[in-house]
Amino acid sequence: MHYPSSFLSAMTKFLLLLCAAGLAGAAAHAQPATTTPPAATAPAPLPEAQRQAALDFLAAIQIKQQMERQIEKIVEAQAAAQVQLAGNPPEAKAAQVAAMEQMRSFYQKAMSWEVVREDLVQAYGTTFTTTELKDLTAFYRSDLGQVYLRKQPEAGKLVAAATQRRTLALMPEMQRIMQAQQKWNDIQKATPKMPGQ
Repeated sequence: MHYPSSFLSAMTKFLLLLCAAGLAGAAAHAQPATTTPPAATAPAPLPEAQRQAALDFLAAIQIKQQMERQIEKIVEAQAAAQVQLAGNPPEAKAAQVAAMEQMRSFYQKAMSWEVVREDLVQAYGTTFTTTELKDLTAFYRSDLGQVYLRKQPEAGKLVAAATQRRTLALMPEMQRIMQAQQKWNDIQKATPKMPGQ
């Protein structure tokens, strides 16, 4: 399936945001829906000062607003991809609007600030000391920190564009690898099994 570059760009940016927020590891280890997830042990509660320092830091880096913007960009990019794939007949407009609302609802349930807030607080609160979190918060609330927050999205766009260009340039190599793997799988399936194998 071919997705337009706007969709790929939005997904790349959102993945970068999740990495920055410390969620990529959890997403990478997610179990398929058909299996029962392992029983998770609840992390030890953070001391209140540590928890508040983590919340202050997350507010200072404006993670809630970043996540909301990225969810909206992904929804818009997916809608654009559907239009590009299916065309835009007038009778499909209502279905597209409904699909966008369903996608928006899905992403809100899966990764909105309200859903992931405690995970982020726990992640940052256990990774950094209270003093480190307070120092980081002070930096992001400083003039220089505000400059960084304002300009970082543009740097992120440049990184995402470079990553996308590199990925697209390497796509033929990936296709060759996948085709070679498929041929090997076909050979393995066609090879008669010896007794006991």
